[in-house]
Amino acid sequence: MKHRVTLSIRSELVEAVDRAPGTSRSEKVERLLEEALAGREQRRWVSELRAFYGRAPDSDDRAEDTEWQALAAEAFERDE
Repeated sequence: MKHRVTLSIRSELVEAVDRAPGTSRSEKVERLLEEALAGREQRRWVSELRAFYGRAPDSDDRAEDTEWQALAAEAFERDE
């Protein structure tokens, strides 16, 4: 369900919306907002992943990674 809203935005933004692909301003604004929100969500995930993986793994993490890699390699080598 769509809702009708009224927005006041700078003329430069209206011009940018008008240059965007689409058949109507509503369609253009909807697509641009979806892309912006998706981009923000993706940047948040990347930031969280960098924060998590950016730290140097300790020896327990490295040992666990090595063990999982060996198990994965063994599973791929099986002929079933």
